[in-house]
Amino acid sequence: MNKIPATTRFAALVALFFVASFPVTAGMYRWTDDQGNVVYSQQPPPDNRESKRITAPPPPAESPENSLERSRELNDKLNAIQEERAKARQEHLKAKAEKKERQTRCDNARHDLKMLTERPSNTLYRIGDNEWKRFTQEERSEKIDQLNKVIKENCK
Repeated sequence: MNKIPATTRFAALVALFFVASFPVTAGMYRWTDDQGNVVYSQQPPPDNRESKRITAPPPPAESPENSLERSRELNDKLNAIQEERAKARQEHLKAKAEKKERQTRCDNARHDLKMLTERPSNTLYRIGDNEWKRFTQEERSEKIDQLNKVIKENCK
């Protein structure tokens, strides 16, 4: 997950604070030159020509403290969204693992059921690492019922 380091967020907030807190103090001048062209400049006309001073728009109505608080709120929202995405990702991975586990149980049950139904009833079956067993007809029927139940629950 891409997470913005705290130092980068802090630096961005400081830069935002400085940009928002310094209003433009230099004025602009508008006048018409000898050829009739309208000129805009930060310097007054060189020959005391008639000009109009254009003032900068007022600074933002929001105080730096409010701006900082709003930035913190947005940062908190961003963190909450990132946490929700991480949680959703974990749930997705968990669901994917459960699905894979169900499929494995399904495949194993189908394989075991095939072995029980296709082989002769007196076949030896491996139970543990070094354990072998011949099922009685009753045990075989119970095992088939159990495998059918596992298949019904896991093979969807």
